[in-house]
Amino acid sequence: MAAWLVSEMKKYPVKHGKSVKNSVELVKKLEGFKLGRGEILVSFDVTALFPSVPVNEALQSLRRHLERSRAPPNHIEAYLSVAQVCMNQNFFTFRGKVYRQTFGLSMGSKLSPLLADLFMSDFENEAQKKKLFPRIWWRYVDDVFAPVKERYLDQTLSMLNSQHNTIKFTVEKEVEGRLPFLDLLISRKEDSTLKFGIYRKPTSTDRYITSDSNHFGAQKQAAFHSMAHRLFNVPMAKEEFEEEKDRIYSAAEVNGYDKPFVDKIIRKHKRKTQRNSITTLQPDTKEVKRVSLPFYPKITNPIKTTLHRQGLHVVHKSENTLRDLLCNLKDKVPPDEQSGIYQIPCKDCPAVYIGQTRRKVKVRIREHKNAVVSKKSNESSVAAHTVETDHEIDWGSAKIVKTRRFFTKKATQLLPHPFVTFHILPGPMLQQIIRAAFIFC
Repeated sequence: MAAWLVSEMKKYPVKHGKSVKNSVELVKKLEGFKLGRGEILVSFDVTALFPSVPVNEALQSLRRHLERSRAPPNHIEAYLSVAQVCMNQNFFTFRGKVYRQTFGLSMGSKLSPLLADLFMSDFENEAQKKKLFPRIWWRYVDDVFAPVKERYLDQTLSMLNSQHNTIKFTVEKEVEGRLPFLDLLISRKEDSTLKFGIYRKPTSTDRYITSDSNHFGAQKQAAFHSMAHRLFNVPMAKEEFEEEKDRIYSAAEVNGYDKPFVDKIIRKHKRKTQRNSITTLQPDTKEVKRVSLPFYPKITNPIKTTLHRQGLHVVHKSENTLRDLLCNLKDKVPPDEQSGIYQIPCKDCPAVYIGQTRRKVKVRIREHKNAVVSKKSNESSVAAHTVETDHEIDWGSAKIVKTRRFFTKKATQLLPHPFVTFHILPGPMLQQIIRAAFIFC
């Protein structure tokens, strides 16, 4: 529901407020800006933004935004109903207990960034009525760039922190005329104008997807495309431009890529920059129909070729991610609460009963135990063993030896992911795909 609502909100883009989408847009906003006398560069940071935004006030900000955007009244009520459900049903589990978040926006919801942005836009519109509000204020999520008169910095921070009882700011000042903000290093020139460079944290190792990794080519190129785009869109002095360019080549070498690999990417972005500088025309964008597949070159490349002829664009999604391998958002299910293969040993002899169940193992073991107590040999092999030998069963050592998930034969409906468009493929095309998969297998 949250994903659907976010896609609906694209019809009503946020035009008020003082937020930027990325560092390149920030650079364009600061074009021609000049620091005043006594002003220093600072960045304000909202402490724990999402958990600090009141849900009801954020929903009111959403209502005002939709009314300003002239959305139909019945649509506004529907959108608000969906948003309220998404924001008020914040349940999670921890150590076997179920909790509900009672204040603030949920960290994992797709709707939280939109509501936080709308709330902060209203916050800024109110705060800018105050005398000490900075004359330049550009925010990216919870980070704000602003020039402030140094002697009024503490008073400005106090004013911002008194604007709302849950929204609190911290501040970072420039050091030796330089201030890191996002991935930019913003410096003051002698004439009080601004100079921009690329900022990397001291812990940066320039490690990206290596050349020998089993990833789709576009995924390997993504980091270098991003760096090349930044190289040509952040205005830098010639010397700094060359230094950043050399850094990209160095990063490529560290990750196993050769010079022609980077040359091709840089030439592409250079041509794009030159083309954009001589025309204001925008390329004609049309809806792209996408199909998501795992990346197994020998089998997916023939499928990709076939789908491409049908006008479908194939995107690859990794099956094994660090999130899947290292992160588990749910409490682990106790072994006896799972289904699978289990064993029940005998105390008086080496005999061990091995069984398999679709239900919880503890339920099936309890059934064996009841059969032993009532001596129903026909209902349990364990009971038959005790009746024949008069042995005692070691119930304390009964355990599951292999968990297994059982799927019912009932057909389930496939719900399309918002990013993926599913299509029913024509017969001949489907046969080619099956043939390619069969040959590979």
